[in-house]
This record gives sequence, structure tokens and C-alpha cells, in this order.
Amino acid sequence: MIDLPYAWKTWGLLIIIGLPMAIVVAGELLLYLEKRESKFTPIVYNIRNILLPIFTINLILSEIIKLGDDSLILKISDTFFWLILILSTLKFVNIFVFSNVLPKHTQERIPKLLVDFGRTFLIMLGAAIIASTVWGADLGRLLAALGVGSIVLGLALQDVLGGLFSGVALLSSKPFVVGNWIKIGDVTGKVVNIDWRAVTLVDFNGDTIIIPNATIANDVLKNYSHPTAIHRESIAFDMSFDDAPNKVKQVLSEAALEIEGILKTPAPLVTLVSYGDSSIQYKVFYFIDNYQKIGAIKNSFMSRIWYINKRYNLTFPIDTNTYIQLQENNDSKEAKEMAKVPLNIQSKLLELDIFTVDEKQLLDLAKASKIDEFGVGECLLHKGKLTGDIYVIIEGIATEHIKNKHGEILHKKRLKMGDIFGLASLVRKEPSLVTICALSDIKVITISIKAMKILLHKNPEVAHSLESMVNIHENKLQKSLFHH
Repeated sequence: MIDLPYAWKTWGLLIIIGLPMAIVVAGELLLYLEKRESKFTPIVYNIRNILLPIFTINLILSEIIKLGDDSLILKISDTFFWLILILSTLKFVNIFVFSNVLPKHTQERIPKLLVDFGRTFLIMLGAAIIASTVWGADLGRLLAALGVGSIVLGLALQDVLGGLFSGVALLSSKPFVVGNWIKIGDVTGKVVNIDWRAVTLVDFNGDTIIIPNATIANDVLKNYSHPTAIHRESIAFDMSFDDAPNKVKQVLSEAALEIEGILKTPAPLVTLVSYGDSSIQYKVFYFIDNYQKIGAIKNSFMSRIWYINKRYNLTFPIDTNTYIQLQENNDSKEAKEMAKVPLNIQSKLLELDIFTVDEKQLLDLAKASKIDEFGVGECLLHKGKLTGDIYVIIEGIATEHIKNKHGEILHKKRLKMGDIFGLASLVRKEPSLVTICALSDIKVITISIKAMKILLHKNPEVAHSLESMVNIHENKLQKSLFHH
């Protein structure tokens, strides 16, 4: 028989007063967390709307109605209460540890497999506690039954468990983490996920590749990101016997250093590999620290070699018989074309207002000049460096810019056909104030400073015009930088 007066004096008053107060406090806390967009909001929501009501029902059933411990309704209620409490606790620990305590970079490097194992263990521990305390289960017998069952499951799921234990081995040895670029067998990709069964990669094509842990454990693994992101690559080039090895090595090394993404330290290394029937083979070794850009860097480097070889008159070899035949057919043609070059340069220089000199002097200047080609992204001038040449753009566009030490652009200007640059080194013997790079494939007339000095010595008025151009350019630069 239910003793209502006694129950209402104690637990009844506690429920009537305590429950509303707890709901009000939880509600205010929930509003506060929602305003701050806190990750703890769902936990407080579950406590207010689920955990407190179930706890109240438990008190009513056990302390007011006085149901016995063997009551099925009370056991079900207790089970729901402990389940919600365990899940809320797990969520709280997960948010607190992985969002507030550990730094972001540490969180990203913790394998998902470790987190999953931790959660599974805590859930199993909570389930064991519920089974023992609420339902009175004998954990000893339960463990024995699980032991027998595990043998049967182990035989039936040996492939799955093999992957699981391979995953544990990977987790313990940590040969790679999420974000690393790795190669497993013939597959190369970026690690995007690690779990108990497999590792997920994304390759250069953007395709997702899933490799079972058991396969990884039995294959050769190469990590391009750990313990250091610095990786060495190499490209082989065949050059003509007519080109001196030291000159070729210098040109290839300078070309490599100009490519964005190739490290200056360690510096690129060029070695002579072998002598062939019609060529000498060289190999360029260079270092990068971003494996994801390996293809783009290689493409830029190989493209740049064509332009720089042409400027330095280096030649790629061709078959000997073909070379002899071409040489016989083209010797006279080449001679005629070469004879036209100074005249072409002279005609281009005549279009510039600053070269108000007689045609003979201008032709002498043209004979000491040449036409060079630069590819997209190649820099003709570098800030802070002296140049031995003056450039006149005759085709294409370039950009003139100044960057601060943080890489921010302070000044930028587009250069087009007819623009001349490199005058600071000629007029004042000062290093360049700007960097000038090609925005498209461009052709320039390259005039040696030595030849220009001879012309200026004979024509002081041209020297004054160039001095004036340098002054105007510097004043514009100062104004541009002042606004930054």
C-alpha cells in the first residue's frame, strides 16, 4: 500500500520545487550558449528536455510509488536515464577535449581510428555498468559467453579483423596522418581519412581511392610529407655537343632557381650523366616542399628551359643525318635572316622618341643588341639587383611591381609594347627599384649597357632624356608607395 503523506513530505516537495528550478536554470544556460553559438548547446538541451524528465519519473516510481527494484517499468526507466547520461557525458568529453583543450593542429593529426576506439570502449563500459547495476547481470558469465562468441566471430570475420588489427598497427606506428601525401604500391595520393578498415586517399586526378589496412601493412609505403615535406625531384635533358658543360650547368641551375616552388636551400644540382651518340645528357636535381604542386612545378621548369636555351643560344640535339641535311639547306637562309636582325632592331628603335640619333649610330647600337623571348612568369628584372642590359618590349605585356617583406603588393603597373626599362643601372649605376615579370610570352630588344654608354657619350642630349625618364619614374613610384 502507498504511503502518500510520507512520500509527499519528502520526495514530493523536492520534485515540485526542485524540478522547475532545474528546468529554469537549464533554460537560462541554454539561451546563453545559443547566443554564443557554443558547441555545448545540444548537451544542455538533452539535459533539460530528456534527462531531467526521466530523472523525475525515476524518483516518482522509486520513492513515491515505491516500486521494487525488480519492477520492469523502473528498470526500463533507469536504463533510459543511464543511456542518456552516458551519451551526454561522451559528447561533453569529446567537445571539451577536441575543441577546447587540444590545439587545432593537434586535433587534425589525431587519427579518427583512435577516437572511434575510445568512444566504443566507453560505450561498452557504460553498457556493462547498466547491465550489472540495473538488470543485475552476472558480468563474469557474460564475459565467458563473449569469450566463446569472440572465437566464433574471429573465425568468421578473420579478414575484417585482419583489417582492424592492421589499422591498430598503423595507428600505433603512425607512418602517416591525415593531410600527408603518400605512395602505396603504385598509388599516390593525399590521406583524407583513416579508420579501422581502410585508408582513403585522393589522387592528383581528384579520384577517391580506398586501400584496406591489410594491403597497406603488406606493401611498401613512401611518405612525401613526413618527417619533412622537403622532397627531391629530377629531370633529364639532352644538350648538344656544341655547348660547353659548365655553361649548360650554369644555365640549367639558374633556370631552376627562377621557378616558383623550387627551393633555393637546398640548392638545385646539375650533373653531367653521360655522353650519347649525338648529345650529352644532364640531370637537374631540385627540391620542393609542396608535393601537391609537383606536376605544376615540373611543367613550369620544362617550359622555362626552352626560353632560356634560346636566349643563351643553347641547342637541343637532333639526329646527325637530319642535322647535316638541314644545315646544307638552311645555311644560306640563316645567314640572310641573321643579316636582317640589326635592321629589324634599328627600325624598332627608330619608333622610340628617345633615340634621336643618326641612323649609323643607331645601326651600330642595333648590331650590339639582340631579340630575346621570355615565357609567362619569367622575371627580367629583380628588385635590388643591378642589370647589365636595357630592355625594350616589342611584343607582349609585362608587369612592374614592388612587394614588401610579407609578399604584399605595394605598387603594380602594366608594361606594353614600346616600354623601356633597366635604365637605373645605366644612368645611375643603381640596382633596380622594381621587379618586372612577363604577363604573357614577350619579345624584347636586349641592349647591352656597354653599347648604350658609347651612344650616350656621343649624344649627351639622349643621356639627359634618359635621366629625366628615370626621375619621372622614381617620382611616380614614391607617390604610389606613399598611398600604401
